[in-house]
Amino acid sequence: MIDDLAVDHARDRSRSVDTSARWRLVCLLTLGAFLVLGVAAFAGGALPGDVSVRQDLLMEDHAPLKVVARIVNYGGKWQVLLPASILLFALSGAARRHWWLWPALLIVSALIEHGFKILVGRPRPSGSSLGFPSGHTTAATVFAVALIYLLSRERLHPAARLAIQVGALAGMFAVGWARVVLHAHWPTDVLGGFLLGTCCVASAAWWETAREDATA
Repeated sequence: MIDDLAVDHARDRSRSVDTSARWRLVCLLTLGAFLVLGVAAFAGGALPGDVSVRQDLLMEDHAPLKVVARIVNYGGKWQVLLPASILLFALSGAARRHWWLWPALLIVSALIEHGFKILVGRPRPSGSSLGFPSGHTTAATVFAVALIYLLSRERLHPAARLAIQVGALAGMFAVGWARVVLHAHWPTDVLGGFLLGTCCVASAAWWETAREDATA
């Protein structure tokens, strides 16, 4: 009996170490890619592919598409993210375990995003305001990736977990698409938002899983 408990404990500890290592890798890879992309945007302005990808997305720039984009765009605003976060806290014990961490991520990621806008200094495709990285996309990505991480720590039916996680990713990508369709950002602004948001959540997941391993 004692041997079985020891084996189970060792298995749980090994699983925790593996999870921490995966999130560390995600954090470092997305951070590196974000910094490289930021330097490229600073040095070169609109990057190769920005104009062509934007034109491809705008080829069907008609009224119904704009209506959908305006609706989807709210997925990166507080009017949607705040009630969605409250609902997540109400339903997820994993989210409540370190409740302060996830709101802090939204705040910290927004501060980093605004700081990089100033550092990179690249104008948006329409107007003179700064665009890299996309704030809407960063916020939507933080919520989506945090949801994916937290659901992985909940006891849910695999099909239900997968459906919600796929929906979270779809919403995240839809917000990025809307920012381009609404002439608010270059595609690489959106990519920068994806990378920054993922990096922020990965750093929190890395910290949480490493902390659990240290106290196991």
